[in-house]
Amino acid sequence: MGNARVRRRAPKTRTAREESADACAAHWRDLRRVHGAPPPDVAVPQRSVPLRLSPEPVASYCTSPGQLCAELAE
Repeated sequence: MGNARVRRRAPKTRTAREESADACAAHWRDLRRVHGAPPPDVAVPQRSVPLRLSPEPVASYCTSPGQLCAELAE
């Protein structure tokens, strides 16, 4: 078997459109970073109130009538 010469792929060149899209994306990231925080003259609470992760149950999980009566009596 002879030496098969592998053809080398041409280097990828960046077009003006790709460079413009990257610059636009970087600008949007910068705007989100700057405007993500509140303005400096607004007072921000130091401690936040945790939100309830699951909503209050609207129905009982009890299956027996005795347990349901005990739960309603509480």
